[in-house]
Amino acid sequence: MRGKLVGYVLFFVLVCVTLSFASNKIGVFDMQIVMVKSTAGMDIKNDLNKKKEYYTAEIKKRENALKQMRDDLQKKSMMLSQEAKDAKEKDYQKKLRDLKLYANDSEAELKTIYREKTQKLVHDILYVARDFAKKNNFSIVIEKQEGGVVYNDKSIDITDEILKAFNEYYLKNKK
Repeated sequence: MRGKLVGYVLFFVLVCVTLSFASNKIGVFDMQIVMVKSTAGMDIKNDLNKKKEYYTAEIKKRENALKQMRDDLQKKSMMLSQEAKDAKEKDYQKKLRDLKLYANDSEAELKTIYREKTQKLVHDILYVARDFAKKNNFSIVIEKQEGGVVYNDKSIDITDEILKAFNEYYLKNKK
């Protein structure tokens, strides 16, 4: 008798828990997809590519000038005094160091810009995801990668909806 009572209680608890979960709305989205496919993400990528192209062209221009300087030094070395050769070599070495510093600085600047823009992008996406969840009565929304989701049914994947909502938000608030 006691065993049946425990069985009925467990069955009742199971039914109640199942019903309470049935009324909850759960969503999962992939932050990486939203970052890459969003208008904001593509704008960041394009801006960084333009800056990278500028720095690459500037470095190439400076490398060519150094190569020309080195060639001139080698051609004229026989006609120059030792003091003149030393001065030109010193000038060449200084410009070579300057080029290396410029290349390192430009790379560091690109990394800094990427990090800052990506942090803002993530912050804005999370803001939109929270807003979307509230407006659509979700009990919980989980980011796939950070949330440690191993598997989710496609029916609860709201990545496309978050992407659409984020693009609308970005276009409305673009400065």
